[in-house]
Amino acid sequence: MADAMTLGLKAGYEVADLGTISAPGVTSSELTTGLDLAFQVTVSSIGTSVTIRLEGSIDGDDYFNLDESETDTVLTANGTYGYALSGCPIQYARLRLVSIDGGSPSIAAKIGSM
Repeated sequence: MADAMTLGLKAGYEVADLGTISAPGVTSSELTTGLDLAFQVTVSSIGTSVTIRLEGSIDGDDYFNLDESETDTVLTANGTYGYALSGCPIQYARLRLVSIDGGSPSIAAKIGSM
């Protein structure tokens, strides 16, 4: 779970590394202000596709999909992808690697908050 610093609370815009994953599961989570969030997701060594989910929590224990339509995101090429969310009423955020279709991908994630 997150360390004591709340992203975005100190001064302006802050960024934290959520880590890198290469099998279905979750990254570390970060405590945020829950106002304006940006996820940066970098995928390498992709086969056919990977499916990811941006997740949030109000208590740090139970997480939910931050996509209002409950849709996961499918990525089909190596690269860096950005996702901006505004007005998220959450305290914790993380990324879930839902599934891998081919290859041995690596997914690195960072989150920014203000």
